[in-house]
Amino acid sequence: MKRNLLIYALMLIAGIQATYSQPGFFSNSFSKGTPVHISNNRDKAYAIKAAKAGEAVKSGTSAYTADEIWYLVGTADGFKMYNHATGKKRALKLESSESGAAAIMSNDKEATMLTLIEQQDGSYAIAPKENSGMSFNMFGGAGRDIKLYTSSDNGGHWNIKTIDMSRALEIRYNTDFEGHLATNYKIGEITITINGEKGAIQLDKNSIPRTTTCYLPKDSKVALSCQKVYHGWKMEINGGEGIAEQALTQKGLSVEVKIEADRENRHQYLYYSPDEKGTPYRIPAIVTTANGYVFAINDYRPCGSDIGFGEVDLVMRHSTKSGNEWDGISWSDPVKIADGVGKEATETWLTGFGDPAVVADRERNEILVMSVCGNRVCWHGNYGAGTPENPENPNRMARLRIKYNEETGEWKASQPEEVTYDIYPLFKDKNGKAHVGSMFIGAGRIAQSSMIKVGDYYRIYCAVWAVEAGSHRHHNYALYSDDFGETWHLLGELGNDFNDSPAPYGNEPKCEELPDGSVLLSSRKGHGRYFNVFHYTNFAKAEGYWDGAVATDAVGDLKFGRNDTNGEPLRVGNVLFQSVPTGDNRSGVSVFYKLLSDDPATYTPTELSKGWTKVQITDLESAYSSMCILPDGNIGIYYEEEPGGYSMVYYPFIIEEKIDAETYNKGIKSSCRKCD
Repeated sequence: MKRNLLIYALMLIAGIQATYSQPGFFSNSFSKGTPVHISNNRDKAYAIKAAKAGEAVKSGTSAYTADEIWYLVGTADGFKMYNHATGKKRALKLESSESGAAAIMSNDKEATMLTLIEQQDGSYAIAPKENSGMSFNMFGGAGRDIKLYTSSDNGGHWNIKTIDMSRALEIRYNTDFEGHLATNYKIGEITITINGEKGAIQLDKNSIPRTTTCYLPKDSKVALSCQKVYHGWKMEINGGEGIAEQALTQKGLSVEVKIEADRENRHQYLYYSPDEKGTPYRIPAIVTTANGYVFAINDYRPCGSDIGFGEVDLVMRHSTKSGNEWDGISWSDPVKIADGVGKEATETWLTGFGDPAVVADRERNEILVMSVCGNRVCWHGNYGAGTPENPENPNRMARLRIKYNEETGEWKASQPEEVTYDIYPLFKDKNGKAHVGSMFIGAGRIAQSSMIKVGDYYRIYCAVWAVEAGSHRHHNYALYSDDFGETWHLLGELGNDFNDSPAPYGNEPKCEELPDGSVLLSSRKGHGRYFNVFHYTNFAKAEGYWDGAVATDAVGDLKFGRNDTNGEPLRVGNVLFQSVPTGDNRSGVSVFYKLLSDDPATYTPTELSKGWTKVQITDLESAYSSMCILPDGNIGIYYEEEPGGYSMVYYPFIIEEKIDAETYNKGIKSSCRKCD
């Protein structure tokens, strides 16, 4: 207690007799202890939460349950921490007294002696007695393991409140799980507000108790609400959305929470993010195979961020029912198909794999996955400009394939292979000058032609986000392959400079084929998209020209909020769809659609920017999205959505229900082209 000790020392120097006062929540034993709740000073919605023996102590969502009630046995200069739920035979132990050491629940005889250091604002640092420069911290962010970090960090300061165990809040649950989707096991959160400070009680279908008992500070005022309910569930408290703030009576407070499956809600969580290890998922891609399986592929990020910051992996799930049996519900367990090594990688390209770009061949049961890889942040790639001090290291590229075994009925992924230098040389001019310093393929669906076949495969198209060599200006190019990704070629001419690219200043791009075989480039920008169209003069030789990029919000009505986020075009018959968030921030993922004319003269960037109608998929925070044509002819959407940053959500878009009848009849029904 630095402040109190200083006052005490000054009083001694002055010859004044003084008594050093300990906080009132210390005790000599567990059985006679004063119960306390310990919440984080920077993020008061989180509190220190006990774990099972040998497991890491975490910061929970401040629910005031038994596992968040502690007893400090000893004095401020030396005490052990016991928990109400684990009892007197278990106490908190630190792995060491150094930064990064985790807190675990252990035998009380092995418990770490701790010290309490008061801060200027009345909060406390909780430090190992051997090293008072450290303190408990939500190491790596809110809701993570409790580990040691410098005591000067505000995230390592804690508020300690005494608890009145005699007046509890009891929450009883009335549940009806019939008809719930198996993937949607998280039900939601009950927001609990104690004296104006918010916490949450998290509910999981697989572990929901009969009751939850919350032990609150004396003279508490409490309010409850259902502010966060996951897809697939309905929840109410005492017959409504919640209860208004009220004081606890002498007998406490009892409420009923009714929970039932929302059988009309088709949204499914394929991954909740972050997972139990605190690792986030991101960057969706979804495709349908020739034999009717649907594959969802995305990033899994142990490093917590993009390529360039450490380990990133690719994971996949696929539908376990195919063809006419597809029900949009059954999914395989997750499988890791590209395993990043992290910063310890001896070969640069093996550091991490991310941003999957995916296509399923229309004839063979085979999937191509292209991925950015390595250890370079995208803006800092320097292809063609390496020096001894800064060796050449662009964003690298990898390729893998997933194939179906007809005999076993199983899908198997190949090991990734690096293809960086199969692609980057395409962007050197005849003088050897590199026009691109770093790039990656726009994540999501790679488009496959329905009409151009040169050799054994139909042609495929993707587009790249590229940084101009020698600057940080980003732009786009399109690539094609006639051998299913074995070799790649530039679609159109390279040009002489940045402004010759198909989309100067374009961000993450995607491609889609139009009914006459021409290729739409749709690129990420705020308020709309950049559109450009490649028109063929010779299909077999891939000769043709680009129209020139336009901003859809400037020349048409494909416009929305200022967010600048990845989305995806998809054509079903003669209807063109485009997914994208529509809020000013990343929120409101929606699908726009328009009926295409039979006249190829209308396939220009400007004309394609007009005539769009919006269908909103979610009103929540949401970001990247990818689409596929399902075996039944409808659309599967795979997108990022809160909570977390972000959870990965699948949604079956029933076309006939979502678009207007005229567009459906003219563009979908009359074409009878479900999987083009």
